[in-house]
Amino acid sequence: MSVFEEATPRERLAYRVRGQIRRLAIDGFGARETTAPIGDSGLTHPILDDPMAGLQAAVLTRNVAAATIHDGAVDARAAGRTWGEIAEAVGIEDDDRFAPPGERAFEEIVGRPDLFALASLRWTCTTCGRRVSDSGPYESHPDDNEHGHAETCDRHERAVSAWRVRTGEET
Repeated sequence: MSVFEEATPRERLAYRVRGQIRRLAIDGFGARETTAPIGDSGLTHPILDDPMAGLQAAVLTRNVAAATIHDGAVDARAAGRTWGEIAEAVGIEDDDRFAPPGERAFEEIVGRPDLFALASLRWTCTTCGRRVSDSGPYESHPDDNEHGHAETCDRHERAVSAWRVRTGEET
């Protein structure tokens, strides 16, 4: 965005977040706000007198944001959203690179599974009320990705039925 263009709604939100991080540096880490010139324009912009306080506030914000993203993914999966929908919400596009967006979202939020530790997300199914261990969107059959649904869970049955239609397989 140039100085003369109108900011997009997303840019305005980002500017507000930066202001909140600056306020956190002041309120929580003892910095003071001052101003610095913008080139030779005679205009100024707010800065902190202690950049370390700003760094501490930004790191705290990053860590809280990461935890909130994780919690949001738990809530989204519990509400029946797919890993593909979560990928779209967090800005992961289908660019045909290394893996489908849903897998990349799972790995970004939960972690990449390896031979020694299977990454998983645990959530409570809002349909059957049972705790489900979600190992990501890697396998074709829903039983290979989600463990813990009640045998009579309508949500799980719909996922299995969709798998049957998609693959032409019978279980």
